Amino acid sequence: MPGIVFVPAKKKDHSPLGDLLAHAFGFPPGDATVWFERAGAENIRVLKRGERVVGGLLEVPMGQFFGGKSVKTLGVAGVGIAPDERGGGLAAQMMVSMLREGRANGFPLSTLYPASITLYRRAGYERAGARMRISVDARMLHVPKVPGAKVQEVEGVPDELRALYTETATTQTGFLDRGPYVWTRVFAPRGLHTKTFTISFAGRLEGYAVISHKMGDLDSRVNVTDLAAKSPRAMRAILRLLCEYRSLATSIHWAGGLDDPFISFLPERHHTIDLGDFFMLRIADPAAALAARGYPPIDASVVLELRDETMRENSGRYELVVTKGVAAVEKTKKPAQVRLTEHALAALYSGYLTPSVLERIGMIRASVAAKNALSALFAGPAPSLRDYF
Repeated sequence: MPGIVFVPAKKKDHSPLGDLLAHAFGFPPGDATVWFERAGAENIRVLKRGERVVGGLLEVPMGQFFGGKSVKTLGVAGVGIAPDERGGGLAAQMMVSMLREGRANGFPLSTLYPASITLYRRAGYERAGARMRISVDARMLHVPKVPGAKVQEVEGVPDELRALYTETATTQTGFLDRGPYVWTRVFAPRGLHTKTFTISFAGRLEGYAVISHKMGDLDSRVNVTDLAAKSPRAMRAILRLLCEYRSLATSIHWAGGLDDPFISFLPERHHTIDLGDFFMLRIADPAAALAARGYPPIDASVVLELRDETMRENSGRYELVVTKGVAAVEKTKKPAQVRLTEHALAALYSGYLTPSVLERIGMIRASVAAKNALSALFAGPAPSLRDYF
């Protein structure tokens, strides 16, 4: 039987991979062509047995903000295996091959939304944050007009809006430092038509919202595919803009975290926040990932002993030294103060689980001093995502 290889997709591989993914995710095969074009041919990977495509995935090069710094992250989408090849561990094998290649290309992290948590845990991924659905009863949304706010429609998402997004995203743990693929999903999501509106005061841009309005048989939904603001008055002005849809819309939706700043300006409790999905994180290069992340402006150090079951080359002791918020990391033979697996490291790195919780569920062992140091180093807002990819 021919051996298995994981390789960049050739043009002739696109059609069989598209058919495979269409069957796996339940969409028309023709839609795969548009998806592949958006992802970029250079980011399509296939798993082949001989000449037959038996699996594949799409890589999404981008960054992710942790501690106020963007860390290079390889997003993953469209992971699929042919039905007659499932159950033999090929998906996990494919993921680990991708992680090793990504690490070699300078991506210390990988992130994804899991169709199967069990599968991705086999490749060393762990839950690291959440994407929440925020829904507002449009008829109950009452926000007064904001003096001096100018609302203007613009085409697409101009560069100055992208810069504003990045400025605000640095304060949100886990938000994406978006690449072209994710930005396309913001202003041209599948099946929706969007309009982009800016919020300015005295000629200075302070916020924007990308809005889609879709009528249904029984309801009328406003989907906000993106919104960002760098001042309280801009946040109120965006909510006021959404108020103008209440004569037609029954509900308004956007995605974020439990600490989404726009929620603070909602006047009443006529909204819900529920879990859309968990995102998972994989530390592909522990030293590079720990060094690239931002930290509070403190001095602290800790020696971590990592046991990585799926990428054993990552196993070993790492000394993390943070001086006034700047990190240095190196392999060491010093005694370990913390013992953890790749799963615990991912949940700790993002701030999704605290050291105390990790210890309670048996994912780390650490001294009291080390737990205190880790709690200080990885403190921050709850990790969340606004984007789906």
